[in-house]
Amino acid sequence: MNQEEFKNSLLGALEDSRLDDFRRDMLEMVKANAVANSDFEQSAFVTEAARQLEDAEEISDFVQCYFEDPNPTGRKRMRIDGYALDEVDGSYRLLVAEYHGDGAPLTPTLNKKDVEQSFKSLRNFVEQALAGVLHSTMEESHPACALASDIYHKAEHISRFRLYLVTDAEIRLRKKDWPEENCGNIPVEFHLWDIARFQRVNESLSGQDELEVDFTEYLPDGIPCLAASQMADNCQSYLCVIPGDVLAGIYDRFGSRLLEGNVRSFLSTRGKVNKGIQTTIKNEPEMFFAFNNGISATTTGAEVRIGANGMHLVAARYLQIVNGGQTTASLSTAKRSGANLAQTHVQMKLTVIEPDQSQNIVPRIAQYANSQNKVSDADFFSNHPFHVRIENLSRRLWTPPSQGEQHGTHWFYERARGQYLNEQSRLTVAQKKAFVSQNPRERMFSKTDLAKYENSWEQLPHKVSLGAQKNFIEYAKRISEQWQHDADSYNEDYYRNAIAKAILFRKTERIVSQQEWYKDYRAQIVTYSIAKLAEMIKSQTSWKTLDFKVIWNRQDITPALELQITRIAGRINEIICRSENQARNISEWCKKEACWQQVKEEKLPFYQEFFNELADTIQVNKQAREARDIQKMDGGIDAQITVVNLGSAYWNKIQIWGKKNLLLGETDNKLISTAIKGVPNEKQSRKLIELRARLIEEGFNAD
Repeated sequence: MNQEEFKNSLLGALEDSRLDDFRRDMLEMVKANAVANSDFEQSAFVTEAARQLEDAEEISDFVQCYFEDPNPTGRKRMRIDGYALDEVDGSYRLLVAEYHGDGAPLTPTLNKKDVEQSFKSLRNFVEQALAGVLHSTMEESHPACALASDIYHKAEHISRFRLYLVTDAEIRLRKKDWPEENCGNIPVEFHLWDIARFQRVNESLSGQDELEVDFTEYLPDGIPCLAASQMADNCQSYLCVIPGDVLAGIYDRFGSRLLEGNVRSFLSTRGKVNKGIQTTIKNEPEMFFAFNNGISATTTGAEVRIGANGMHLVAARYLQIVNGGQTTASLSTAKRSGANLAQTHVQMKLTVIEPDQSQNIVPRIAQYANSQNKVSDADFFSNHPFHVRIENLSRRLWTPPSQGEQHGTHWFYERARGQYLNEQSRLTVAQKKAFVSQNPRERMFSKTDLAKYENSWEQLPHKVSLGAQKNFIEYAKRISEQWQHDADSYNEDYYRNAIAKAILFRKTERIVSQQEWYKDYRAQIVTYSIAKLAEMIKSQTSWKTLDFKVIWNRQDITPALELQITRIAGRINEIICRSENQARNISEWCKKEACWQQVKEEKLPFYQEFFNELADTIQVNKQAREARDIQKMDGGIDAQITVVNLGSAYWNKIQIWGKKNLLLGETDNKLISTAIKGVPNEKQSRKLIELRARLIEEGFNAD
């Protein structure tokens, strides 16, 4: 073996070792969640894989619905583990999982035949659903029955099926791309997500899978463009003109993955087809360029060539449309309807951003570009001070030791995707063991988890049932508005109460899973049960409230609360699954406010022992006021420390930049001068931190 071969062999062994470590970490997460939720590991793996796909913005609002027909009579073998309806691009994303777990050797492999069999069973489900012979023979209460029924009745509106195979094995194929097919007149595409791909996305700078658009597949020379500006050393802009049929074709292929997350969420709630755009395409296609405002997009890498016909954009890596999503989706809809887009052209502003800056800059561009369309209402990204404060509290506050524990732990708040694993990546084996001991996997939670816990208790189960992303938007709007008026209410007391709600939510999941009556719709039963408990306390007693402090101290719910929530959950199951609701898609029914109104009208009694445990409202409110006062004092001290640590040179820079850009009033200048010359008081420091945040939003950068 020569030196080059030895080097490649060593690198290969190192890569295999890293993959084994990543798989081991993922399986530990799966097992911890399975135990915490009294679930099967296969089901827990599907949940974890779907969570990672949502983080990578491949899918959103995933619904788990395991169905298998291994020995059908007169039918082909079928299997599905879950699905997600993409309301923005009109596609159904169906998922099947191949899970091996600990019983397999380190990083097992799947070959072409294994992949074919998995996709075939999933495709068979699609074919049978489209034929209309599936939903009529399935148990009506099963979520897969509702899915099959929807596919059959909405077939003419489905843009395509995107089939996903997820596995904890490594797929060994010469070609990773699987050829596209058709089911009837509907395109079917195939996506392979093995453990190596999960690892690659987890370690990528953007936290998302590589999305590269090759414009030469649509136009031989690419897209005509002009270099517009060099805004910074790492930020280049281009002005482009893209044919309407090309933009529609790209959108058909990549779907809503092209849309920046905030824009996608906006479109999914407001409708994707603009009638004015459709009218112009149909009646005056040659005027489309003049009438339409065009689109704004970002990319982490652009390939541009200059030839005899001028400058052309050839390819773009991780292309994201941050404004103009409605234009794009409407062109795609028109194309699928048979419209001729030959005369339509769209202007595109393209900004090139360094990959390591994409998570910070892209959302800000989206916010400013969409300010006229109110997309900014949903702006609540991971760097919002609310998330920063919750993260700091989660790292600082220790839980009381639970029964059988020798020490307390942290509830680890994952403010940004992948934080939990990333913080372990550079630790030694001993350090990693200590980290996991102090931050157990089962006590890790994300922004969307927090939104789910809070909105359930706020009696918004129909919002929680919309799915993680849409529910998060509702939560974000409320918290963002409240933060502006009273940021000090988000303090240690709020955090401990939030963790108590997390404990209640997760305990309810386990309770439901263990009931003899339980079949499906756990997610809906859980959120409705907690909302009903909150409603019962509020409507039946004005002087009592749930004692979250007891739950925090126990790190568990009391036996009386467990009995109460068990009784409520059983009744909720009966209500949402009773006969008059069977004609509905129950998952969809639970998303309606009318469903919550129906549940609210049910009179359920208190279990006396639980009622006796309820806390006095006056005392709880008093504790909340005290916690707010402490946070206000701590916040002032923290602000003062931050101002001093930034230093006079920093505040001098910010003053010069603010004056140059005409962003500072006389009061602002005096305030900054105080920081330059000495130590401002706590009140001044808080205002300085707010002023600094505003100028950073406007583009200030001290580097």
